[in-house]
Amino acid sequence: MKNSKPLRCAAHRRWMGGVVGLGFLALLGAGALTQSVLTSHERTQHAAPGKLVSVGTHRLHLNCQGSGQPLVLLESGLSGWSQDWALVQPQLARHTTVCSYDRAGYAWSDEAPAPRTGLLAVEDLRTLLRTAGLQGPVVVVGHSWGGMLAQMLAQTHPDEVAGLVLVDALHHDQTASMAPDTHARYSQKMRLLTGSATWLAPLGLTRLAGMPASVVLDKLPASEQAAARGLAMQSKNYQALYTEYRGIDPALGVARSLPPVPAVPTVVLSTNALSEFPPGWESDYMRQHWINGQRLLARDTGARHVVVADAGHYLQLERPELVIAAVQEVLQQVRRSM
Repeated sequence: MKNSKPLRCAAHRRWMGGVVGLGFLALLGAGALTQSVLTSHERTQHAAPGKLVSVGTHRLHLNCQGSGQPLVLLESGLSGWSQDWALVQPQLARHTTVCSYDRAGYAWSDEAPAPRTGLLAVEDLRTLLRTAGLQGPVVVVGHSWGGMLAQMLAQTHPDEVAGLVLVDALHHDQTASMAPDTHARYSQKMRLLTGSATWLAPLGLTRLAGMPASVVLDKLPASEQAAARGLAMQSKNYQALYTEYRGIDPALGVARSLPPVPAVPTVVLSTNALSEFPPGWESDYMRQHWINGQRLLARDTGARHVVVADAGHYLQLERPELVIAAVQEVLQQVRRSM
């Protein structure tokens, strides 16, 4: 009988632990249910402005405006989608056909059954354009990681690219030329950040914490923000971001092995202010490393290089008039040679 009180206390602690555990599981279940319900509501409420086009195993959202040739294709950066071009696309559509799209997993596009990174993402784009009946060499406007994909398209299919506008885009040596210890720390942080979001999002925890997959929602036009905020909380966006991030270094390695970017009319737009960059780019070393990469990008592509000192990474949202002017410049050069 002397040990009955400790035994009762231990049993009580186990019982309380069980109650807390069940409560925690119930909260996670409620979060997952809320995430599912809200995602379904948002998809219904915010219909795709373009059309869904099958590329075999999945469908990609394609939004085209305007008419005329050559076609201008807008390629978004990591964690971005077609809405990133909302200030650029309508203006350019006054002069030619302009299409934006969402890569696999982002916004209105379906998830792909297998990762679509690097050249696989390029092939997705080629299939999308071919299936949609969009013919002829295109002028590709690529932002950040999308700029790397634009270069890879030109490197592998030079006959399909008439011109390039690279908006604060990656150079193929961007990570390989980084100090190894700096790259290791940055990669570890990004893998942790993007990877944790893939399991937090389905439980509704990224939504609860107010952590959307996009970092530029407040820069979008007011008419786009409601849809963008809803789309940015979809679990599949975080998975797409994680998949693409893990594929960057292998894809850059492939890009280094490809032929040079062909000599087509090209403009490189760069920023010296590293706002809206992923965590880890705050140091002066990383800033200078990015600036050096932009110089190499302009040199290697034979581009006219425009440095914008008073804007951040998303030039198409902060200084859309400069992006529009660069695209019009390339269009004029391309049309003179047609």
